[in-house]
Amino acid sequence: MEDFYGRWLVQSAEIEKTVSEAPRVARSKDLKWLRTRQDFTAALMIAPETGFPTGGSLLMRAEIPAGCHTGKHVHGEEAIYVESGEGFMILDERRYDFYPGTIFHVPYRSSHQLFNTGKVPVGYLSGLAWPLEAAIKMGRIEQVEDAGENDPAALANFPSEESQYWPADRRRISMHQAQFEKSGETKHGATYFLMGRSGKQNGFKATSVAISSIFVDLPRSKSHSHAHPEAYLYALEGSGYSEIGGQRYDWDQGDAVHVPPGMMHHQHFNPTDKDMKELRFEFGIRYWIAEQWKGYTTIDRHMKATHLDE
Repeated sequence: MEDFYGRWLVQSAEIEKTVSEAPRVARSKDLKWLRTRQDFTAALMIAPETGFPTGGSLLMRAEIPAGCHTGKHVHGEEAIYVESGEGFMILDERRYDFYPGTIFHVPYRSSHQLFNTGKVPVGYLSGLAWPLEAAIKMGRIEQVEDAGENDPAALANFPSEESQYWPADRRRISMHQAQFEKSGETKHGATYFLMGRSGKQNGFKATSVAISSIFVDLPRSKSHSHAHPEAYLYALEGSGYSEIGGQRYDWDQGDAVHVPPGMMHHQHFNPTDKDMKELRFEFGIRYWIAEQWKGYTTIDRHMKATHLDE
């Protein structure tokens, strides 16, 4: 029989090597777009399939053409950010409207489908923990209906939105950009809490995946330096760079930054004369790990954003 413990030692070294040599930025210009049963056009950004050593999570971009809808399916939790377009989501037979900047949290195994009712494509970002769910044999996706063109008669029969909350337990499902509230945090130029750290803010009950916040880094500034297990940043506006594990990684609007598992110190820099805005996805597995991890320093010096020269 193979020496299983010897294999574990080899695997540990392989993990360290994989994380240290992996990419840190998913470039918008390099995405490989394809048609799936669920989406007319979709591309994986940060995912195991694209070479990123995630903690069982992924980030996807997708588009819904005008006059069309996604497929209808059931799976684990999902966090969605609508970047462009308007329409509505039907979740467990209830309607939730969306516009640019709307966020959604889809509860575990709730059926859902997005409809584009506007004149331009709907572009959205999706965070999932599918690789982790599949690895622990809890992953199950059921495709109820494929993506297709809208039926005007069917659209007319859908109910109007009644609430932004889920009737099952009154948790929040949607939040619009006009409802975002600026926090008093100083780690960046400004922070807007959405689902919040651990996913429990503003009425949400995210467990495995959450859109925690939006960061705004002011011109010629840098964020605080810190460490945690894993997070994703999607560049909504502007361009800049991040230092992760002592290395610099430049990025532009539409790119996504991966802070990998492993408690790597990182910091984000805005060297331009315009605001820089980043959308932050995080995953529940990080808190399970962080509670066990001893001997690391989460904050280098302080909790404040500073000028580049400081």
